[in-house]
Amino acid sequence: MSFPEVLSIGEILIDFISDEIGTLDKVNSFQKCPGGAPANFIVGLARLGINTGFIGKVANDFFGDYLLNILKEEGVNVEFMVKAKSNERTTLAFVSLDQDSERDFLFYRKDAADMKLEPEEVNLEAVKKAQFLNFGTVSLTDEPCRSATFKAIEECRKTKGKVCLDPNIRLDLWVDKNELRNMLDQALLSTDIFYPSTEELQFILDDEEIDEQKAVDEVFEKYPINIIALKKGNEGCLVKQRDGFFSAIPSFEVPVIDTTGAGDGFNAGFVFGLLDGKSLEEAGILGCAVGALAIQKKGAMTSLPTREELNQFLINQKVKIPL
Repeated sequence: MSFPEVLSIGEILIDFISDEIGTLDKVNSFQKCPGGAPANFIVGLARLGINTGFIGKVANDFFGDYLLNILKEEGVNVEFMVKAKSNERTTLAFVSLDQDSERDFLFYRKDAADMKLEPEEVNLEAVKKAQFLNFGTVSLTDEPCRSATFKAIEECRKTKGKVCLDPNIRLDLWVDKNELRNMLDQALLSTDIFYPSTEELQFILDDEEIDEQKAVDEVFEKYPINIIALKKGNEGCLVKQRDGFFSAIPSFEVPVIDTTGAGDGFNAGFVFGLLDGKSLEEAGILGCAVGALAIQKKGAMTSLPTREELNQFLINQKVKIPL
């Protein structure tokens, strides 16, 4: 068996994205799109030509079949996924877009299949062979998926794989914010590569008036993280390696259709750059480029570029990074 270079663990779900601008109580129709941050990330890497796999649980329903088939079609290894045997359903997220194409989410996740992944259902052999393991905090909301996620992290670190954390903070999925902070603290103690947004960094440090460089250094002081890529939306990103220098990377000016999945696209492009032996700054540029391509189409997973599309975009932008 050929094991994936990169694994992602966590939720895969259905995004219902509004066809109209406005709040959820005002819109009338939605477009069905596959989603879930860990799944978007891994499809982003698969489209860029990386050998990928996904660890998660899907419902034994029409949506579960749909999501499994999507991953297969995208070239993601689904041998490590589990199909629920009981009455769990697929998580649904209804997404509304405002005038600036920014999003609001409403989740339907009670007794969802992705929350029921058991620790013994994690394929440890695949985890041990992976160079990178990506996860987020949504899979830390409930048991048993919380224990399953931490088990995968523990095994990855034993074999010197790189653990990557996308906070993907969704406050409405947490009954207690303090529990979220505790889970973030535990997760960050086992993280090698961290890619938060500015708003997520503010939450983690409990400070809405952060100086970004000081805040990044504060995270380095508190946790044994090696690389931080701070996602700043239309302002680009700020990247730094422990004991290294900051690189501020501007965003690309492109028309914005839908920002759903932009951060997941950045994460995929950034890890792709690291896998391809690029410098930290080049990896940041690739992350921004994938994010820029993602926001020009509707949907998260469906908007992610292929390697050819990424290469052509870089050529058009006069960016000299060979792929």
